[in-house]
Amino acid sequence: MGIHNNNKQTGFTLLEVLVAFVLFALSFSVVMQILTGSIRNTARSQEYTQAALWAQSVMAEVGLSEPVEAGAASGSFNEKYSYSLDISEYDMTIGEGSLASEVIPVDLYLVAVEIYWGESSNPASARFTTLKALNGNQR
Repeated sequence: MGIHNNNKQTGFTLLEVLVAFVLFALSFSVVMQILTGSIRNTARSQEYTQAALWAQSVMAEVGLSEPVEAGAASGSFNEKYSYSLDISEYDMTIGEGSLASEVIPVDLYLVAVEIYWGESSNPASARFTTLKALNGNQR
């Protein structure tokens, strides 16, 4: 009877472990890039939403504390957000000789608000517009 020497190796070789580690590292870096992009987009969305709320606030003041008349103004809400406001008469003429101002007894004003935020190295802005109507005799 001979002695049987089974030299079967069990387990992983060093090369297999290295390949698995490299694949894990690459997969992990891709997941981290996706998460970083998602966080950046969430922050950008939050800033834009805040800008929209500030713009809505400025537009709501036009006609209440700010008169509805052609002109411009600017200001800031805090150290991060500032705005510029531009009010202009809205031309209701559709074509030559139009009687739109006689048919519609209101004066329309275009209210445009530009909100600015961000650092000087990465500035951002958003523009919001609406129309405000006044009775022809309210001017």
